[in-house]
Amino acid sequence: MFRFAHEYAPKAQLVYNDYMSWGDGYIKHRAGVLKLLHEFRRRGTPVQALGLQSHIGATEDGSEGTSARGYEVEWRKFLDEASSMGFDLLITEFDVNDREFPSDTARRDASVAAIGKAYLDLTLSYPRVKTMMCWGMLDPVSWLQDRYPRADGLPQRPNPYDGEFRATELRGAIAGALREMPQRL
Repeated sequence: MFRFAHEYAPKAQLVYNDYMSWGDGYIKHRAGVLKLLHEFRRRGTPVQALGLQSHIGATEDGSEGTSARGYEVEWRKFLDEASSMGFDLLITEFDVNDREFPSDTARRDASVAAIGKAYLDLTLSYPRVKTMMCWGMLDPVSWLQDRYPRADGLPQRPNPYDGEFRATELRGAIAGALREMPQRL
């Protein structure tokens, strides 16, 4: 598929995009991704970048919670290895699943912003990160509302803007991480 795409669009950046998170429950998955990336290089497959579908927070496997503590070392190892193979990195889908976070809106928003900022600070510290996209801008239309509803019945607040188009704390965290990241050439 990548060879075919390269033949017909030789100037297009070809990206292997994969659902993953930085939580411990994704260690085995990330090892498989690295194996695939090594195979791409070994076979001369024309892939230039790895897309990181960054759905963090309360992930499908339950490995993440309200804190980013403990994920940094393994995530950095993963990014180091992918970068060392010459792949650009793209954050292709970013949101924070808050289904396990406190019900209190202020506490929940603070937790969402903190984990989002920690993830972005680390990931954006890599100069090979060339793109960062949110997977939705408004909370009410997030895919997480239906797919992963909160047990308390409250709507999730995973995006940079709420249903009234007001900036959430996550929006401030994203802006701060972008301001503080190393400058790209």
